[in-house]
Amino acid sequence: MKKEKIYIYGKHAVTEAIQNSPKSLKKVFLADEKDGQLMSIIHKNNIPYGKFGSGDSAGDVDRNSNHQGVIGLIMIENLVQDYDSFIKDLEITKDTCLVVMDELQDPQNVGAIIRSSAALGISGVLMPEHNQAPITGSVVKVSAGMAFRLPLVRIGNINNTLRDLQKRGFWVYGLDGEASHSINVEPFDAPTVFVLGNEGAGIHEHTKKLCDIMLSIPMNKRCESMNVASSTAIALYAWSAKHKEALN
Repeated sequence: MKKEKIYIYGKHAVTEAIQNSPKSLKKVFLADEKDGQLMSIIHKNNIPYGKFGSGDSAGDVDRNSNHQGVIGLIMIENLVQDYDSFIKDLEITKDTCLVVMDELQDPQNVGAIIRSSAALGISGVLMPEHNQAPITGSVVKVSAGMAFRLPLVRIGNINNTLRDLQKRGFWVYGLDGEASHSINVEPFDAPTVFVLGNEGAGIHEHTKKLCDIMLSIPMNKRCESMNVASSTAIALYAWSAKHKEALN
């Protein structure tokens, strides 16, 4: 992921960013400064701010968005962290679960998966730097602000990352509708990684070979498949049902 800036719109999204990831927020642009609660957390976190639409412009933003008079400028390099620093600080237990995206392309899916991951106690979402839909304002919006509530991690080579995680005790699962092993019978009794395949091509073959188990989700025969965001939500729920501590 290259370094870039993105804009987030609305009081709720900006408040989420300040409260959960203040270092990612470069500046807040306001239509006015009458909101005492918002101004209080801006000052408390030493976030620079200014007015937009006048001398201090927010720049190249979507003026037609529902911004509610509040726009935040996010520096993406401060929102997404490197794998080495993330894994060094991660406390790995049987209740630890990570999500690895294998070159997902749809920002809607990326945002929805981040939201599900935050809701179901996942410890981090890992994304490759190349051929992957990046974190954008749209992704943050779809995540309903959850992009600021759990670690988003950039990785290089997916296979090298999975090998490193396996050395650290993680069990790696790939989601595949054709797999013979049902998610219903898996105990998930070790630190867990879920690998999510590309919307069209699925998980790369070399990556499949690295997975300890390929899992499928039982479905009614009337439905051939579900999209990756829906499948991920079900898989993460199946995991979290066996790891109540992760929801605390």
